[in-house]
Amino acid sequence: MFKKFMNIFNELDIKVKKIMNYGFKFSIGFCFIAALILLFYETIYASPDLYYIGLKMIETGLFFITEFIICGIAVDRISKQMI
Repeated sequence: MFKKFMNIFNELDIKVKKIMNYGFKFSIGFCFIAALILLFYETIYASPDLYYIGLKMIETGLFFITEFIICGIAVDRISKQMI
C-alpha cells in the first residue's frame, strides 16, 4: 500500500509537485502559528476564545494539507487523461 502511494507521488508532474510543496509548507506554517497561539494560551493568557481560535487554526491547517495532497493528485490525473 505504501509502495503504491509512493509510486503515485513519484509519477506526479513537476509543476503539481511544486504547488503541493508550497501548499504543504504554507499549511505547516499555519499549524505552527496555531501552536504558538495555543502555547500563549497555556502559559500567559487563559482565554477560552484564544483556545478555540488556536484549535480551529490547527484543524484548518491539517485540512489544507490533505486538500493539497488530494487535489494535487486529482489535477495530475485529469491533466494526464486530457493529453
